[in-house]
Amino acid sequence: MNVIFMGTSSFALPTLKTLVKKGHNVIAVYTQPPRPAGRGKKIKISPIGQFARENKIDVFHPENFSSDNDINAFQSLNADLVFVIAYGLLLPQELLKAAKIGFFNVHASILPRWRGAAPIQRALLSGDIETGVCIIKLEASLDTGPIVFKRRLKIKKDDNTGSLHERLSDLGAELALKLCKNFNSLQYTRQETQGVTYAKKIQKIETWINWDVSASSVDRQIRAFAPVPGAWFQLEGERIKILESRIGDGIGVPGQIIDSHLQVACKIGSIFPTILQRPGRSPLSKEEFLRGYKVSPGMSLS
Repeated sequence: MNVIFMGTSSFALPTLKTLVKKGHNVIAVYTQPPRPAGRGKKIKISPIGQFARENKIDVFHPENFSSDNDINAFQSLNADLVFVIAYGLLLPQELLKAAKIGFFNVHASILPRWRGAAPIQRALLSGDIETGVCIIKLEASLDTGPIVFKRRLKIKKDDNTGSLHERLSDLGAELALKLCKNFNSLQYTRQETQGVTYAKKIQKIETWINWDVSASSVDRQIRAFAPVPGAWFQLEGERIKILESRIGDGIGVPGQIIDSHLQVACKIGSIFPTILQRPGRSPLSKEEFLRGYKVSPGMSLS
């Protein structure tokens, strides 16, 4: 069986690694073109592209599929099955006919909840108690295809995007392998029409901490944006990220430090930052941070 793999972010990597390790014939990898990344803006290939090159798999990275040449090149590969995972491009309907078994997407939510770009972050921000992975057969519209496999996963109280990302990507790899083993007997279930929500792309302004809400809301925000991009506040003109925290029951003006332990008042309750990060520095424990930063009760965070 000839498999084409389409993916870009690290979320897709466990599935690609599993397919290769188990001996499936991955004949080509499609990934986003190398782009500037990091503080130095050096051109960087995606994790998927890097793994494919290391394993001598042909790599393609068209800007899009608006060109007939790109579509014809894809069709000429004669794929039986295509996996599309965190690829970053919507595929045209014409392309979705270019595989005998079909195109399948591994999506990090229990659809139809959290269709779209940021299902892990949106689940955490909303205080969901569970999430999961669905494998769907792709259609032209976003994340609407019939479900082939579904697996639920409890969200732990201390989960952040990093920990959920790892658990869900591993779960996705398990289900992708199951699909390959059962491709002759797949059963399709249409998504429910009730409970549809969209996980829109995260905007930069959403990472700024507004203390005029409940401490539980701030805690969810911190976990949703950890380890990257990081929820942040400003202190004396410097942007400080909080990567871990715990909820307290302190009382005070929202955004004000209310003790020498860096406890910060919210509209309801308070937050104890436990891991912080200054610009260009490594993450620090609260104790390490306070050794280099003098704070006192009454100081306000913006």
